[in-house]
Amino acid sequence: MQEIDIFEIVECMAALIRSEERKKCTELRLQLMHFEVLNYLSHSNKYTDTPAATASYFGMTRGTVSQSLIVLEKKGYLEKSKDENDKRVIHVKLLPLGQAILRKARRTKLFNKATLLLKKNISIAIDNNVFFEVLNALHKASQSQSFKTGQIKKVELMKNPTVFDLIEYMAALIRSEERRKCTKLKLQLVHFQVLEYLSLCNKYSDTPAAITNYLGMTRGTVSQSLILLEKRELIEKTQDQTDKRVFHIQLLKKGFNTLNKAKPTSLFKKAGIILEQNSSIKAEGKIFIEALTALQKANNSYSFGICRTCKNFTKKSTGFFCELTEEKLSISDSEKICQEHVPI
Repeated sequence: MQEIDIFEIVECMAALIRSEERKKCTELRLQLMHFEVLNYLSHSNKYTDTPAATASYFGMTRGTVSQSLIVLEKKGYLEKSKDENDKRVIHVKLLPLGQAILRKARRTKLFNKATLLLKKNISIAIDNNVFFEVLNALHKASQSQSFKTGQIKKVELMKNPTVFDLIEYMAALIRSEERRKCTKLKLQLVHFQVLEYLSLCNKYSDTPAAITNYLGMTRGTVSQSLILLEKRELIEKTQDQTDKRVFHIQLLKKGFNTLNKAKPTSLFKKAGIILEQNSSIKAEGKIFIEALTALQKANNSYSFGICRTCKNFTKKSTGFFCELTEEKLSISDSEKICQEHVPI
């Protein structure tokens, strides 16, 4: 397996984690961005608990982060205090109420279940160092100043971090890079995620309902996002020929171009070059696929796996075939993700 494949798998896991975060936050009536700010502050120290460091970590403007902090302060989740030595510097601290809502929103149960599944299905001992080396490569390749000033050290000091703890940090790094690029392109992160999903899904999964399930959003939010993207001529809707109630969404050329500019491709390439110096990672590529499969199985919603890794995928003399829909599959469909995916 080539190193770049590892990052593609990590990106899939990051998307699944992000979807679960949204679902949990919706239940708690907490915005995803606010959860991420609380989660970041729970890991920060006196050098990284400032609004400026928070903005740098998320790749967002200080104004956007400031608005989130104001909302969270009003809810009693955090408090601000001036630095004793430099009154211009503001420190942000989580309060007990913020810690309580954060515990409810975290994916601890998902990660614990996935960890048990991974250990059950892998006959060899799981070396967390492999995952840490990938995280470290991402960290070195990233422009995220927060990670460079101590966040990666907190990972090193974690007591018995699970594979999925490390993957969560990778996901955070990837999101930070995505936000930074989207800000430059004047593109909302959620719109980037819709475009990204449409570039990955097959013909069974390019509907508004599938997008809603994948991103863990409300139908209203997805609907508004699709309207905006259609107005910007990034996507187009077409009615299903068999079921007129169903609409399919396709990326237009402008949408592909925008997506390619926003994707963290350069981050993965830089991290891949760093990993090339460690030949042991090449032999450990399979463990990342196993980790993704465990995470999919632990997830109670759609797994959205790659078509050719599904139980219903078969090869026949005439080509590829889906046992569920009883339809032929193109090579392109077999390499894309599907909401009907059932992990082997």
